[in-house]
Amino acid sequence: VYPLLLSPGGTSLHWARVIGAIAAAIATWSLFAILSQRVDSAIAFGASFAFGSSLGFIRVAATVWSEAPYIAVSLLALMTLARHDPTRKRLLCAGALAGLGFLTRYAGVGLILTGAAVIFAGHTHRAVRQAVVDTAWFLGAAGTAVAIWVGRNLVRTGEALGPRFEGGATESVSVLAHRPLPALGELIFGDHLSPDRLTTLGIGVVAVIAVGGATFVRYQPRQPIDLAMALFGLTSIVIPVVARAMTSNDIEYRVMSPTLVPFVYFLAVGAQRCRGRVLAAVGVFAIGWWSWQGVATAQNFPHRLGASSGSRVQFSRALYDAIDELPSSVLVLTNSPQRVWWQTRREPTLFAFTRPRAGNSHYPLNSDEMMRVVCIREAYLAWFDGLANAGKGPHERRPDLTALIDLVVQKSVSGGVLYRLTPRHEQDCAQFR
Repeated sequence: VYPLLLSPGGTSLHWARVIGAIAAAIATWSLFAILSQRVDSAIAFGASFAFGSSLGFIRVAATVWSEAPYIAVSLLALMTLARHDPTRKRLLCAGALAGLGFLTRYAGVGLILTGAAVIFAGHTHRAVRQAVVDTAWFLGAAGTAVAIWVGRNLVRTGEALGPRFEGGATESVSVLAHRPLPALGELIFGDHLSPDRLTTLGIGVVAVIAVGGATFVRYQPRQPIDLAMALFGLTSIVIPVVARAMTSNDIEYRVMSPTLVPFVYFLAVGAQRCRGRVLAAVGVFAIGWWSWQGVATAQNFPHRLGASSGSRVQFSRALYDAIDELPSSVLVLTNSPQRVWWQTRREPTLFAFTRPRAGNSHYPLNSDEMMRVVCIREAYLAWFDGLANAGKGPHERRPDLTALIDLVVQKSVSGGVLYRLTPRHEQDCAQFR
């Protein structure tokens, strides 16, 4: 979904900003609409304002990431599910939105599970058969969108979710369970605190969602949206952990950003139950302080652009200049393909000489692919020393490739090296010519 949204603007960062702003506006409005049915309008406005102007959401929405559109789609789906006794049309609409959520981020499977559970649980006062039928309508709409994309993946890659499942993390259960906590702390309070303090704050975020979810069981009449928010928060934490165990994906604040929704929601519901002038004053102060942090973050974003992937000064301007000096007919390989393509627009720009890493959806060329490249076309390797995947250089990273391919230094610059690639033995190229 996100590439589809970006495609009208091509590679324009201005268009990406427009998409981020629209997603933020939809998400903020949707949360206000949901809260308006649950709490007083003043609390709903304050909570949704705090959400839309929060440090974490601004950091996510202002960067070219899929999380902001996913949060917007998720809130639209949750808003549709918030109604009592939904009609078939509403069930199909919610299912379609949940399917779009999955096609925006695969972690959106949690949104589908949340919707199914809320629809089924909402029929506890009616016949089980009707609950099953309504849940089936929802899952059918969601499953149709999912099935189309999964079918495409199977045809193109042979894997249901694409070529990324290459090995899971070997961490213990306790380490896996701990990983979301500092990410949650950073999402709410920023990255200027120590990891231990962020972990403590992350525990507080989980506690708010857990206590809020417990109210669904304790208080009558039970509100379906309370269950929806609790399950959405739970799946937004658990699914990235499970995915890391299966695929070694990274867990950072942007991955955990959907949990900001139930966190703000349950704080608003709690404020509704615990009214009082002192609490109101504290709430106004908290919203003001939290929103100010978000505004400060937005103001500081221009100063962070030098460290962004779209900046030519990041890692090595001189190496980008060296690549630009190469003839257009040569092939460029690198350990930073996205950045090199962005700065030079060379087609294709290939990923090479690094170690395959489980969890990534982009893998370096293997030995056969590398030999085919250097045997049929003049090729160069642009190596950025400052990247995490650089290690001590291409010889240390991939000795299996350097045993077949000779790396001749063409230019050594600050932050990187440009190599020319040639086969060590011409007879190795016979099968590729």
